[in-house]
Amino acid sequence: MLPQLKKNEVFQTNSNDLESFFDCMEVKRYVMGIFATNTYILCKDDKAIVIDPAGKDDKVISLLGDKKLLAVLLTHGHFDHIKAVDDLYKKYECPVYIHEEDENLSRDPRQGTVFNISNSAHISCPVVHLNQGKLKIDDFEFEVIFTPGHSKGSVCYVIENHIFTGDTLFHLSCGRTDLYGGSDRELKSSLRLLRDLDDDFIVHPGHDDESTILIEKQYNPYF
Repeated sequence: MLPQLKKNEVFQTNSNDLESFFDCMEVKRYVMGIFATNTYILCKDDKAIVIDPAGKDDKVISLLGDKKLLAVLLTHGHFDHIKAVDDLYKKYECPVYIHEEDENLSRDPRQGTVFNISNSAHISCPVVHLNQGKLKIDDFEFEVIFTPGHSKGSVCYVIENHIFTGDTLFHLSCGRTDLYGGSDRELKSSLRLLRDLDDDFIVHPGHDDESTILIEKQYNPYF
């Protein structure tokens, strides 16, 4: 069974391979913002990658400590996942990755109006457009899976036996499709793609607790 991570806990992964054991990756989850969004910090030695920096910039920067931030990865462009992006870019001058279909969304301060937020978080820094397939950043090797449905440019990131699903797949649920760019048809197609992953893959969603592909296959009515 998957060890249940509580808020702001650390999951450490390593391989049976001795060489990989000494190069293990830590996944740290922090719940941030009014929508309780999961921000993930992936660490190897003194290097880090941040996925969906949802909280205040000083909070994320303090959590990074003296680690070198290599990149910011965005699962999609909604305002509750991008609050600290610009400040991280300014401090670390690191690339910010997002799918091209969600770039305009991420730059729009009006997207929060549906939640009565008049000037929601948005980004102004340069971005790097993602392609489906392999993404290598230093010692971190990802597989990018294009998973539209919750938004036009939603993606999932696979690394080792971890998948970061943003708002595509949640524990026993899935992302909503009634926001701009959402599509029931596309989300169902994206979820079918994720079902092909190995059962023991650990699911790190954009909100709520971790799970596994097996658990979602068994108990998630949307999966």
